Amino acid sequence: MQVRWFSQKGRERARNSDAAAVGQQGQYLLAVLVDGAEKGPRGAELARHWADAVMQALAEAAARSQATVHARLKQEQAKLRHGFLRDIASYCMVCLDLETLAANVWHCGDCRIGLRHSTETHWLTTPHILSHQLGLPPSRSPEEQGRREQQLTRSLNARRFCPPEHQVFSLQQGQAILLSTDGYWQEHLEAGTPLHCLRDDASLLTLPLVHALDQIEQASDADNLIS
Repeated sequence: MQVRWFSQKGRERARNSDAAAVGQQGQYLLAVLVDGAEKGPRGAELARHWADAVMQALAEAAARSQATVHARLKQEQAKLRHGFLRDIASYCMVCLDLETLAANVWHCGDCRIGLRHSTETHWLTTPHILSHQLGLPPSRSPEEQGRREQQLTRSLNARRFCPPEHQVFSLQQGQAILLSTDGYWQEHLEAGTPLHCLRDDASLLTLPLVHALDQIEQASDADNLIS
């Protein structure tokens, strides 16, 4: 199986504001997925910038501690005020040790990381959205539920550093790692909306447990994969 990248602009979006990066550093397979919001003027640019910056940070800190990765992310976030003051994004990232199959994953916002085996998908991360916040009373209407599903409780932004949630998982041969934006996992997979009818940008990066990055199969309407 090859690494696969699918990405498309939503019907209600001016441009595709998703971006991803994938690479390898020694025995480590690295990947980043970013979903830029259209609320700011440069959401698409932020997505591409952050995918590139985080890939470089992961490559530098792949074999080091979680504290090192955290420090590099905080350092890169501080630079956003110079060009992305009004923009926000969600992102997730993976550092997979191909020898031990231990995967460090991070996520901030509503991008998700999952595992696929055959046709079954198991999500490893819970999105940082209001509808998943504990202790909330039931929604009073479908409209309110929809707003809760879109409201981020954690995001990438220039005003303050929101540390991504970090987890470690042990993988098995035959599995593939999925990195997905909410347009894909929420609107397409959960709601069942056909791909050609999606309102939001939708992207999915599929990473098989291979020891060498060869050709990447791409199906994207934008130049938004860094490899």
